[in-house]
Amino acid sequence: MNENHDAYWELIAGKLHLELNAAEETELHQAITSQSHLHEFEKARQIHEDLVKTEPIPADGMAESWRKVEKEIRSDRFRWAKGAMKYAAIVVAAFIAGNIFKPSAELNSTNRYTEVRAPRGQMTKVTLPDGTMIWLNSGTTIRYPERFTDGNRSVIMSGEAYFEVAKMAHNPFTVSTSDVKVKVFGTSFNVSAYQDDETTSVTLVEGKVDLQNKDGKTIAQLGPGQLAVKDKKESNVSMQNVETSFYKAWIDGRIYFDDQPLNQIATKLERWFNVDIEFANDRLKGYRFTGTILKNKPVDQIMQALELLAPINFKHQVNANGKDKITIYKRT
Repeated sequence: MNENHDAYWELIAGKLHLELNAAEETELHQAITSQSHLHEFEKARQIHEDLVKTEPIPADGMAESWRKVEKEIRSDRFRWAKGAMKYAAIVVAAFIAGNIFKPSAELNSTNRYTEVRAPRGQMTKVTLPDGTMIWLNSGTTIRYPERFTDGNRSVIMSGEAYFEVAKMAHNPFTVSTSDVKVKVFGTSFNVSAYQDDETTSVTLVEGKVDLQNKDGKTIAQLGPGQLAVKDKKESNVSMQNVETSFYKAWIDGRIYFDDQPLNQIATKLERWFNVDIEFANDRLKGYRFTGTILKNKPVDQIMQALELLAPINFKHQVNANGKDKITIYKRT
């Protein structure tokens, strides 16, 4: 690896943007056993994580923003390694990706809005102006004002997010999805509301939650340890008591499955690993699994574990110009 340092930086960039195949993952893992390479990788990863926390760039401020990036690259803050421009290349690559942050300023309003998106295969943490902390799961978008006014704290989301809401006794916090509103005062809870899911679910860890329809009418009230599931096409809500740690574990890189069908597991894997999963036979979708998936493991390793638990095999097709494709078929 010392003989081809450029190749090492290409591996780092590929890792940060989830573009490595299994062989390249192994090559990078072997490379970072070197302390110097590990140090460089951690610096690059930190830059990438800092970018995820960056505020959106107003359209009329794009040129000035690039000038600031250029100035920072030349400053002492970026002189901690001979390969400073390699780090800069990773910064540029993250901006070019283009769909992490979007300018969403309301130009005709005194209060601007910020929109943050966690790309497929990544997670993002956001701290709101009031101190509320939000973890965004892969493929999740959240929109919120730069400041909360008129005693109202409201955000709009699509996807899955875990909230730890700052307590304000006389100032409720509202999360709006495509079909429900979640109203709280100071509470920890998880909301799953992906556009392509048939249901919206809310899991309360602590506090109290009012679940409302789009018109603001309360349709359910949750206490700690309760899960509410609403069919997007129906008005009814089902409630059950659950182990809440299962529903927040994804923020630590784990997903628990409790007797869930393979097609639902496949959907989560698609979001986490930014792959497309197809079934050679629809009957395979019904195999049910209980267990834990770790996000820091390669997707092939997870699929191999599923092969041990059901009569299935998989084929992983690498696509250099887009998402990899995984096909699940019946074991013969």
